[in-house]
Amino acid sequence: MKKNQFIKKLFLGATMILSLNACTKDFEEINANPNYPEKAASELLLPGILRQMSYNWGNMGWEQGFTVAQYGARLQFTSGDRYNWSPTGNPYNDAYDALRDVENIIESTEGVKGQENYLAVALIVKSWIYSYLTDAYGDVPYTQATKGIREDNITPEFTPQSEIYDGLITDLTVANNLLKGAATISGDILYNGDVTKWRKFSNSLRLRLLMRISDVDKARAISEMKEITNAPSEFPIFESNGDAAVIQWNSDNPQPKFTTRSGSYDEVRLSTTLETRLKDLNDQRLIVFAQPTSASGKGIYSDNMDDYVGMPNGLNDEDALAYSPSGDPQKSGSNFISRLGVLLTCRACDPENASPTASQTIIMSYSELQFILAEAREKNFITAGTSEQYYENGIYASFEYYLERINAGGWNEIATSLASFDVDAYINQEKVAYTGTSEEKLGKVAMQKWISLFYTGFEAWSDWRRTNMPAIVPGPDAANGGKVPVRFQYPNSVKSTNNANYQEAVSRMGGDNLNTLLWWDVSVNN
Repeated sequence: MKKNQFIKKLFLGATMILSLNACTKDFEEINANPNYPEKAASELLLPGILRQMSYNWGNMGWEQGFTVAQYGARLQFTSGDRYNWSPTGNPYNDAYDALRDVENIIESTEGVKGQENYLAVALIVKSWIYSYLTDAYGDVPYTQATKGIREDNITPEFTPQSEIYDGLITDLTVANNLLKGAATISGDILYNGDVTKWRKFSNSLRLRLLMRISDVDKARAISEMKEITNAPSEFPIFESNGDAAVIQWNSDNPQPKFTTRSGSYDEVRLSTTLETRLKDLNDQRLIVFAQPTSASGKGIYSDNMDDYVGMPNGLNDEDALAYSPSGDPQKSGSNFISRLGVLLTCRACDPENASPTASQTIIMSYSELQFILAEAREKNFITAGTSEQYYENGIYASFEYYLERINAGGWNEIATSLASFDVDAYINQEKVAYTGTSEEKLGKVAMQKWISLFYTGFEAWSDWRRTNMPAIVPGPDAANGGKVPVRFQYPNSVKSTNNANYQEAVSRMGGDNLNTLLWWDVSVNN
């Protein structure tokens, strides 16, 4: 009896083991819920990535971008304008948060027939985000990044910037090829599914990055710039403002400054640098980039340029609040210094005139591309077209873009004034006309490019770091040894959680300070 009971138990145990093995073998298949996929579809991930990083790009363009490039100056809390910068996790944290979703798209589409469009778009977006990230810090996790627990590596090595750029430029080339004949892209808030425009963005962004490395890898920059510009059907690029990479906000997701507190908005005012340069050129874009002073009583527009007044960059808090453009202490303070333009106005600042949608976030504009081509042609990096034509195209495109946005906001007085401005006469004046030595022409290209890059993220700062044009003069109370910073310091969280790899990167780069030159930055900026 005991023997039979033992055999029975042994049989039941074996049956349970076999059943358990069978269940384990098919566990994932049996328990997968088709209504809740483990990985989000690419068309669901894409809009969130674009929205998150465009919002960050726009906000950082306001915070450091405006002041370090001297479009705006700080009236309060002036530490950023004085280069008293601390280690920062912005854009580091947002970038890697978005890049994890980018990597999910790449993993789920790579090698999958019919998914080439999403793979290509992911590679383009990845190249933009990483170029933003590496141009802020230098060497950053790249080849081992975004893998995390999946590959048992939560302390990735930092990749040298030269290798990062090589990967980004290569990915953009691959993306252009993948998009040939690809299907429409769903979930696309940048180009509404237009594959051709994504190809144009891919190749235009590639030209930006090639120009960035042209001082340290001139041979590659020239070779690939010629490849792109000599074969427009194979490598389409932006042909008008309609092709530009811009995020159009809506009422549910308004432009980044629309919901800002009035106090935060008013901390940034028109810089004397932008004011004097535009007035010196009789440049009507001043009425877009700034508002008349409150003391003028003119509201958001004046036909008298004297009503637009800036303040110096780099003042200490006390001097900034007490600054008087006229030197009269009775005429000091915010009422006598211009706010930035109505295009960016917050709702709390001006409920009647603020627009949630007129201001777009510019990732890369058509005018920027034209100035890249003008510089490339002037330096004989490319043979297509003429530098003068590219240069003039860039100026016209900038004026046309801002007229379109002002019209979108319904600010009729500004629109009428800008529309009546004689851009031909503007271009023909001596200080703008494409004449002089090659060095003088490149200086004019740099100046017009700087004007056109107003509120385009960090791009004006990056371009200045590469060219040292136009000049940026630190303010009287500048910290950092009176030098304009050329990078961000790594966030403290990286030092504490990935210290060994951080130390290796810092040693390779030459230090983790604001004056450590990036790989591509070989100009003497300070």
